[in-house]
Amino acid sequence: MAGKVTDEEILAAVHRVRELEARHAEASARVDALRSAATPGELEERDRWGAVMADLARAVVLESLEVLDRIGMVTAAQLVESVADEEGITADGERPEGRD
Repeated sequence: MAGKVTDEEILAAVHRVRELEARHAEASARVDALRSAATPGELEERDRWGAVMADLARAVVLESLEVLDRIGMVTAAQLVESVADEEGITADGERPEGRD
């Protein structure tokens, strides 16, 4: 979104982040429902949904960073980038050296 950003572009970008957040909330609800998992199958399902939830959380952070930068909210983007760096969230999914 180079130059002047239209309201439609901003709205589309915000909708993408909200969709990711909705999917994250769904995954979180599934993990919560399996908190007292007892069988191997339930534990496997909880772990699977936990991984989905983590991937979606990472996607929310990265998409938010990109959107904020694209719509000219540079300071907000820098703050999100700082949190991403602190949490070890990278665009390629790799953890920086020294992170576990």
